[in-house]
This record gives sequence, C-alpha cells and structure tokens, in this order.
Amino acid sequence: DTYTQVVAVQQGDLSASISVVGALEAAQDATLAFDRLSGVTNLLRLDVAAGNTVEAGQTLASVDPTPYQQALDQAHTALQGAEQALADLQELPTGLDITEADLAVADARLKLEQALAAQADLQATPDVSAEQAAVQSAQDNLALARLQQTLAEHDSLAMSERNLQYSVQWRQRRISDLQALQAQGKANLEQIDEIDDQQEALAEDQADLARIQAQRQLSLQTAAARVANALAELADAQDALADAQANASALSLAQAQVNVQSARVNVQAAEEARADLDAGPDAVKLATAQADVDKKRLVVADAEADLAATTLVAPFSGTVLETNAQPGDRISASSPILTLANMDELQVVATVDETTIRQIQAGQSASISFDALPGQSFSGQVLSAPLQGALQGGVMVYEVPVSLSGADALPLLVGMTANVAIDVGQTQNALLVPAMAVQTVGGMAQVLVPNASDPANPVAVPVQVGLSNGTYTEIVRGLNLG
Repeated sequence: DTYTQVVAVQQGDLSASISVVGALEAAQDATLAFDRLSGVTNLLRLDVAAGNTVEAGQTLASVDPTPYQQALDQAHTALQGAEQALADLQELPTGLDITEADLAVADARLKLEQALAAQADLQATPDVSAEQAAVQSAQDNLALARLQQTLAEHDSLAMSERNLQYSVQWRQRRISDLQALQAQGKANLEQIDEIDDQQEALAEDQADLARIQAQRQLSLQTAAARVANALAELADAQDALADAQANASALSLAQAQVNVQSARVNVQAAEEARADLDAGPDAVKLATAQADVDKKRLVVADAEADLAATTLVAPFSGTVLETNAQPGDRISASSPILTLANMDELQVVATVDETTIRQIQAGQSASISFDALPGQSFSGQVLSAPLQGALQGGVMVYEVPVSLSGADALPLLVGMTANVAIDVGQTQNALLVPAMAVQTVGGMAQVLVPNASDPANPVAVPVQVGLSNGTYTEIVRGLNLG
C-alpha cells in the first residue's frame, strides 16, 4: 500500500530562491598580448610583475619597434606619392601648359614629316654612296695601271734595246766580213786591227743589250702586276656595291619605317595630351587616384596602429594577477603576456543550469557567502541574464554575473568559491500546496484531489504553478482555497 496524505490548499506568503555555486571574478579584467605582431619576435621588456598595481595608460611591456617604424615610413612615402598624383590630376592647366602642349604637337608633326621624307628618299635612291665611290676609285686605279703598262712598253728602254740590237747585228756582220778578207789574205793591217776593235765593241754592246732587256722585262712585269691588282680591287668594289644595294637598302628602309611609326606614335600622344588639357581631369582617373589615396591612408593607419602596439599599455587601472612571459622569450600575436584585473570592483559569476535559468532576471537580489570566510554573508544583485550558455558535462549551463557589496575591506582573491542564493520571486496571499504534491505528467503539472464518490481513486486536476521554495509551490490556476 502507498501512504497518502490529504492536505488542504492554504493561503499565505512565499519567497523563492535558487542556490547555485559561483566564483569570484573582477568585473573588469583582461589578458593582454601583442595582438598586432606580424610574426614571431623576442619580448624586449617586461616592466611589471604579479601583484603590481598599475594606472591606465602605463607601459607594461614592449617589443622591438624598428621594423614597424620602417613599415610606417614606407607607408607615409607611398601615401605622399598617391596624394601628389591626385593633386596633379586635380590641378587645372595654365596658359603656359597649353602653349607647351601646342608646341609639343607641332614638334611631333614636324618630326613625322621629316621621317616620311627620309623614308621617301630611301625608297627612291638607296644610300650606297660609299660603295659607289670605292668602285670609281678602283676603276681609276685600273686605268692608271694600264697607262703605266703602255708607257712601259714604249719607254726609252725599248728604243735603247732596238738600237743595241741593230749595233750588235751590224758589228757581227762587220767582224764576219773582215775575218773573211783575212782568211783570203786580202786584209790589210788596219783591217786586221779593226777585227779586235769590233769584237771588243760587240762584247760591250751585247752586255748592254742583256742589261737593258732585263730592266725592260722587270718594268713590264711590274706594270702587268699593277694591272692585275687593279682588276682584283675593281672586282671587290663591284661586289661590295652589289651587296650594299641588296642589303643596306632593305635595312635602311626598315629603320626608316620604324622612325616613321615612332613619329606617328609621338604625334598621337602629343595630340591626346593636348586634348586632355581641353577636356579637364578624367573622372575615372580621379576616382582611381582618390581610391588609391584612401587605400594608402588605411595602410598608414594600420602601420601606425602596428607601431603603437609594439608597446603594451594598461587599458585600465588595476592589479597584475600574473605574467606569462619574460624578456627574451619568443612571442607571437597569440602569446599571452600578463593578466590585469580591477580589484576595486569584484563580482561573482554564478553557474545556473538550463532548468532554472528562465527564473533568473536582471535586478534580482542575492545572498552571497564564501567558503574561505565562514559565517559571513554579503548582499548582491543579478547584473544580467545571459541568453547564451555553454555545454559542460552534458548539461547546458549559463554564467550569471552577480554584484558584490560589503566586502571591500576583506582579503578576497579572484577565483574564490562563492555560494549564491538568488531571490527569484515573492508573492503574498497565494494559494500554496506542498511541493511534493505537484506531479508532472506529459510535461503538464497536476495534483490529485479526493474523489467523494470513490475515495480510493482520487481525481487528477491540471494546475498552473508559480513560485516554489522547494517546500511549498504556488498554484496560479486550477485549485481553490481549502
């Protein structure tokens, strides 16, 4: 048999609270790091230690600012260049600018005309004057050599040779005639002496003839060699002229064509520059230049922020709870350097599970005690009701901040365990039943009411419940007093 007890619905006042556990925290705390570092570097200085109190803006630590200063200088230089380019585009042309542009157009057009004229000259007559002069010189040299050869054939040596040949022949006949008379015994003494004289004269004439013939042969050979050399030089000059007419002409024409094209490009550029002066600043170019300036200003701002971030300063006044690095350590943007907390304003962060979080509202009063301070109780107030929880051990829990009053002079430390009783509501003249009388079936609350016609089978009556302090529960709707 199940023991049951019948009680009457009472009317009275009810105060409900939720008891939870929390931890003491500073309302304002921060774990500080060099969060704008671009890579890994060494911690240069650490000016505080755990337990030190600091003022807002005080320098706490630093890294080497040199690379960040260089980056800022480069960003400033780039910004100045972009601003100058924008200013140049925005500047209106002066009378001098227009005059200079007109002169540039005229000069470009003149040079185009000159290039076209030079091209026409090349197309009409190839420039082979040097090779033609060489051919003419070779022809002149050949004519001179042939003239010298002719002179050599008819010079005084030829006459001397003929005279000596005649003299040798005459003396030979005279000697022969005298010797014949002598053989016949008809020669007188004078004729016999003449034979010796003629023989002696003959020998001299023959020697002179041989010498003259040798000299004349050498002269003729030299003249012939000069003619041969002149012929060879003429052939070479004629070949060079033919090559120049075939090759140099094409190369010169190609260069002339390049000169004409370049001159046309210069004319177009000069005319476009002059037209730009009349049209004024180009809207697209202005927009592009302005966008470039804006972009580079952002780069400068980022570089300034990066440089400033090489010094770690206190964001608020407080106490250094711990340090996580020492000078010389390798650190990055994600490396925690120290933890700072404002110990003048403490609060308790209570952990509330998902079954009771809906009863928590900002402004509810709370009673707080600490395991480290037995027998002492402090007051507080719920600061906010969080909308987002976190899963812990399979249960969704919510962190509820609660203010702390009356503990300013106590030796409290961050992290101490706190017991928190949050007053979730009060009601007066409410209908009350024992909390154990309320049953939940199918997600609905109900109570059992005696059945006068069948006492053994009470009737289940749906009810709407209100506050509960764990002993009594408020019935909002479904039951009557008594």
